[in-house]
Amino acid sequence: MITGEATLVPKSPSTSVIAGSLNHYGTLTVRLTRLPSENTIKMIDSMVDGAKMTKPKTQQIADQVASFFTPLILVITIIVFLIWIAVGVAVRHQNARTACITAMTYAISTLIVSCPCAIALVVPMVVVIAGGVSAKHGLICQSSETIEIARKTSHIIFDKTGTLTQGKLSVETTYYLTEDLEPLLQSILGLTSSSKHPVSVAVTTCLRTSGTQPNELESIVSVAGKGLTAMRDGRTICGGNPYWLGFEHVPIIQNILSLGLTVFCVSVDGRLAAVYGLKDQIRPGALEVVNQLRKRSIKISIVSGDNKGAVQSVAMTFGVPETSSRFGCSPEDKQAYVKETLAVEKGIVMFCGDGTNDAVALAQANIGIHMNEGTDIARSAADAVLVRSSLKDLLGLLDLSNAFFRRVAFNFAWAFTYNTFAILLAAGAFPNFRIAPQYAGLGEIVSVLPVVAVAMHLKSFKHKY
Repeated sequence: MITGEATLVPKSPSTSVIAGSLNHYGTLTVRLTRLPSENTIKMIDSMVDGAKMTKPKTQQIADQVASFFTPLILVITIIVFLIWIAVGVAVRHQNARTACITAMTYAISTLIVSCPCAIALVVPMVVVIAGGVSAKHGLICQSSETIEIARKTSHIIFDKTGTLTQGKLSVETTYYLTEDLEPLLQSILGLTSSSKHPVSVAVTTCLRTSGTQPNELESIVSVAGKGLTAMRDGRTICGGNPYWLGFEHVPIIQNILSLGLTVFCVSVDGRLAAVYGLKDQIRPGALEVVNQLRKRSIKISIVSGDNKGAVQSVAMTFGVPETSSRFGCSPEDKQAYVKETLAVEKGIVMFCGDGTNDAVALAQANIGIHMNEGTDIARSAADAVLVRSSLKDLLGLLDLSNAFFRRVAFNFAWAFTYNTFAILLAAGAFPNFRIAPQYAGLGEIVSVLPVVAVAMHLKSFKHKY
């Protein structure tokens, strides 16, 4: 649960057991060494809260502009009123009453035609539409800030197991050391189909796919953390890890282990008969997504609690250099790596993970992305959830963020342009044309409609992956 291996971790006397872990087979007798308030899950929860508190928050420009807009318009209105009194008296030689009435019409027009609504709606309108669009495309964002800043992403850190991979083993390579193959395959299937261990399930699936039918075996015994034994026609059939069976120094097995694969051996009467190399399946579309991210000049890193061989094998598949991959990482190690990356990156750092051991890193990163198949603790720490557990939706988030920014930028530009020219026209800055008070109210419609239309156009957003 903490280290994130795709395979089960055997436990023996005196080894520690993390609270919240699932026991696959057999009975565990454990001794409580920490109080519930001090266990690993509680520690991770505290670290998540601490990381959330240290995350930077973007300033809402629209709120700041709107807060200054009304006082500014009042000041401009007073200035317009005073200027037109001066013009009426000094230039047009009007009496004070006439000058004040004329000045008041210009001041009222200026006050009415200025529209803070457009500025106030610039961001919220697009945020509302963007939230619905992201959900439609399988991405639930916990805050609007995620959509706002995702376009600035410069570095994405991926967890391995359950994110880049599916956390499900499949048979990658097989070796058979006997000529009488069919009876052997039937016996292996009879042996592995009796167990729900991930390795046994993978071998069973492989054999069933090839059309093999299982033999009935006798005296099947499961040895926790090691393998299975059974009898068939007076012969002993064993299946399990090479260290238990004593085949770890066989050249074929050494070669498979060097590739970072999980090895499952089968022996008949103590002689090696079959070897299976198993690998965690790469998540569909993951390689395409990583390549697309590189084309966008986004750096890629991999961190995992799994062993060195497994991590380096996946890193090699995705073309991630050894300097950008970490193995054997605890939750604290993952958080530390995210902090190091945040210190050197000028852009946004995104972390994508699924497990409890990823929760702290998800909270620490600028944007934490959670795979929907993961744990509730990780989900609560993340900023966004990939509902379909497809990494292609990650590209959709980046594209949606760019579309969001373009519309917000346009709306800001329109609100600024409208208010500038509308106030000048209402204030009488152009001698031959002005906006009379009775028509000034129409300005609100003119200013708001384009903002709403541009925001609504975001509904047509479709990402192409």
